[in-house]
Amino acid sequence: MSSEPRDGGYTLVETALTVLVMAIVLAAAFPIVPVFFRESNTVQNTYNSLDQLVLASEVVTRFVHEAVDPAPGGSASPFLSASANAVTFYANTGNANGPEKVVVSVTSSATGRAFSADIYTAQPNTCPFAANPGGTCNYGSASATRSILLINYLTNGTGGSPVFTYTLQGGGTCGGPPPGSGGTTLRSGTYTAGTRYTTPTLSVNALTNPVTSGDTIVLGSGVNTQDLTATATEPVSATSIPVSTFTANATYSSGASVLDNACTSTQLAQITAVGITLQATKNPGGQPTGYQSLAYLFSPNYNATVG
Repeated sequence: MSSEPRDGGYTLVETALTVLVMAIVLAAAFPIVPVFFRESNTVQNTYNSLDQLVLASEVVTRFVHEAVDPAPGGSASPFLSASANAVTFYANTGNANGPEKVVVSVTSSATGRAFSADIYTAQPNTCPFAANPGGTCNYGSASATRSILLINYLTNGTGGSPVFTYTLQGGGTCGGPPPGSGGTTLRSGTYTAGTRYTTPTLSVNALTNPVTSGDTIVLGSGVNTQDLTATATEPVSATSIPVSTFTANATYSSGASVLDNACTSTQLAQITAVGITLQATKNPGGQPTGYQSLAYLFSPNYNATVG
């Protein structure tokens, strides 16, 4: 007795089992796919952030290495001002007119915080060259200016997480969070929510350091941080700080931090190194990345015989 040979192919049961197994595998793998792409984006964002952090740090470090005192005799300081989130100094970059003025600062806007450098070229024949040994570099309105955007999305540069700290002769520091201080905070009724002040005055509980006109005043912390400028000099005993216009509306209540992390004129002449702490993302909301460096001054006395 013989039977007819079976046609080639899969039975309905085999096909159903195969589809079931594939469905189980796909169901298990599907949640992994978005995780893979998310982690891949995070890694790429981290590398991109680190690239801009290293570049920004190297640019600032190079200028600090070239910091010089532009006045004859080396009696002053390479630094004009130095605070937690901004520094202004003179650098011998090889420009024919003499040392250039370098302003590196954190800026706030409605879209975030940025880190940039502005370089001002001295006016011709004003710096102390051999032919003009008693001259003083002039950086007037006619001076050429170059601006460099170093970091688009800076995540530090706030009151509690500053960018700059300065090492002084003998091992002391200035800038950055005041060590061991009780803290200066807003008093009740200082700021009205939703109101923009043209010439505001911050009412504070107590100053831990004197405030000099032109100092950078950091108000608040986190995303609501405001960088203001003191418009008058106030002693430690003062309980108010006149400051420049707020950059954006924000709500501040009693107890918000108020930091004046500026180096005094005496400390400016003692700065030997600048510590730089940068944290940023490549895009808003991206993975934060951090980078630290320390830049030492090389030859702080400008040679009047060399351009």
